[in-house]
Amino acid sequence: MYQEVHTENIVERAHAPEVAELLQRFALHAPGAGGVSYEALLEDLMPRFGDDLMVCVPTGDGDYRYEHYGREITRYVGGSRQGERISQMTPQVARFTIQCYDQALTHGKPMYTVHRSLKTVRVCLWERLVLPTTGANGDRFLVVFSRPLQFREELLTTVLETSPSGIVALRAVRDDDGNIERTIIITANRRAALMAGHPDENLLDTDARTSLPFLSDAMIWRRCLYAIELRRNDIFESSFTVNGREIWLQLALAPLGDGLVITLTDISELMIANLTLQSRAATLALEIGRERATRRALSHEIGQREEREQELRRLAETDPLTALLNRRSFIEKANREILACETDGDDASLIIVDIDHFKSVNDTHGHVAGDAVIRAFADLLLGLVRPERDLVGRFGGEEFAVFLPRTGSAAAMRIAHRIQDALTMRELPTSETMSLRVTASLGVATRESAESFAEFFARADSALYRAKHEGRDCIRFAGADVAEAA
Repeated sequence: MYQEVHTENIVERAHAPEVAELLQRFALHAPGAGGVSYEALLEDLMPRFGDDLMVCVPTGDGDYRYEHYGREITRYVGGSRQGERISQMTPQVARFTIQCYDQALTHGKPMYTVHRSLKTVRVCLWERLVLPTTGANGDRFLVVFSRPLQFREELLTTVLETSPSGIVALRAVRDDDGNIERTIIITANRRAALMAGHPDENLLDTDARTSLPFLSDAMIWRRCLYAIELRRNDIFESSFTVNGREIWLQLALAPLGDGLVITLTDISELMIANLTLQSRAATLALEIGRERATRRALSHEIGQREEREQELRRLAETDPLTALLNRRSFIEKANREILACETDGDDASLIIVDIDHFKSVNDTHGHVAGDAVIRAFADLLLGLVRPERDLVGRFGGEEFAVFLPRTGSAAAMRIAHRIQDALTMRELPTSETMSLRVTASLGVATRESAESFAEFFARADSALYRAKHEGRDCIRFAGADVAEAA
């Protein structure tokens, strides 16, 4: 797993501009006998930086517990970990994090770290600023600024894996004086691995000069360093030998953060063609090159077709506006979960949510704002459920459904109240400058024995109808003798 730990020259190493201000504010809080005051620092930082902050407290058994988990971190990770322990993370990440936090508390100094996440929704690299503090009662706390450093979305994955060129991204590792000691590979597509002579190896987190033979050339290495330090693009051709075969490459260098993106284009056939055109064998050599190119193009087309089919299957299961499950996919997955719950003798519950007076949002602010509210509400729902177990779907317009396997009526009502409380406490953004406060009506049902999904859904929908009929902005439970208002 790629990782860095630094206690010196933090501002120069950091990517997020907020790091410099956080360090200044930390320094302004004169430490007491036990270090910087936790209460004072948190009061200073929370209003502006709270969405990107975590607060961790030692548990006394070599572990830490999250006391606060910022909204932006929750959105990137795909769920909140507040109240959980660090040891519940992936073992490699947990060990690295605990070691860093122990060191920060021991020395009482700010620490800057970079590490690769392994199982989050979409983030590859995270940068963190760890600030050790002491509470008024003597308890120790860590205030941690956490920001995603690099994304690897579906579009990037598609570009990397379908590109006829090799693509490699490097991150510089510097010494305490700021000089580049080495570079680490943070992204490399299959084509790049093939060009480097490692078709079956994963090049991530390896030393670039070790894994990429062309970087052992002193001239190429210097040009890479110049591109990083001078922040300028470069393009040139060079040749090297892999597995006894000479390869000509065109290398395009582009700085990215404190690193570099290298695009590798195999121009070997072009060079050979240019040389052999001067001889009588030029025609034969050119035909061989065309045949090889045709085979590669056919293989490339087959690969693209398979990827398009996979993308079409994904689109067929999701709502295009929110990326939630669509109605058909939601029902299919819910029926599978119902069968599993019946086998294990567990309950299952369903919440149907309808945004109140949504038409007035479109009429007053326009359909663009309405779509933004729908997307923001979908993100809110995803942040309040168990991402590894619960199902969230959009059934059309402003109606959403949340299926809760292995969940009884009491727990389902708690989740429904959590949704309503979240709407009460926040506004949903419609643009960079405007947010709207909305309410919702909720119908909740717990599945009865041998009940089909259609019957189950109808009862929850009937409860939703009661909630809307009885004034909206409330929760109704299907089958309850007394309707419970929010």
